[in-house]
Amino acid sequence: MTADTEHLEPASSRAEPPLVEPTVLRPHSFAYDAAARSRRIPEPPDGDEIPILDRLERMAVVASRVTDERTIPGEILVDVDPDIWRNANAPGYLRLFIADHGNEGTIAIVLTRFVVDHGVSVPGLIDHAFVEARALPEWHENEATRTQPGFRTEGSSMQTGTYAGDEQTWFCAIRYAAYRRGNVAYLLHATGTAPAREGAGFRRSIASAVSSVRFDD
Repeated sequence: MTADTEHLEPASSRAEPPLVEPTVLRPHSFAYDAAARSRRIPEPPDGDEIPILDRLERMAVVASRVTDERTIPGEILVDVDPDIWRNANAPGYLRLFIADHGNEGTIAIVLTRFVVDHGVSVPGLIDHAFVEARALPEWHENEATRTQPGFRTEGSSMQTGTYAGDEQTWFCAIRYAAYRRGNVAYLLHATGTAPAREGAGFRRSIASAVSSVRFDD
């Protein structure tokens, strides 16, 4: 690692941020605080069934969650309707939106920055993008697609479906995108959740917003 490389906490010892209050963001914190979720999934064998953050920890020299966008060389962009979504703050999240005006739902964005050795295949992370959702109770998948590495990313994924929790059914949309700049890499994780009883149009708008999340540098 060069002298001017960013100082990051070791992946094996970094402290996890606390979950947000469940009365405010229970759908999101229940399903997709990914670090907490990976602790509840039994340790899998080597292979594609490893949750994505577990795979990241095995891949990274050091890693830490980014909560201040001013510390990254660019910005996180997302296309949301300001008439529906309002900004909110919660520990551990880079961006957070809560639905207003009679709708119920959240869109949360998490960014993990990590350092890798030369020759490590960052696109391999996306092989593990669908594992956590498929471990949720009564998961029913509507979509699971991925893109290959290109000019701007090291690959990305998009997944939608429903799961059971808190005595009802939830809709969720999940996007992962990996980026690499030299030996520093980023895993962008966006999740939108809403009660499945919300209308199809609102569910589609959540999926559209989640799929629009990207890192622009």
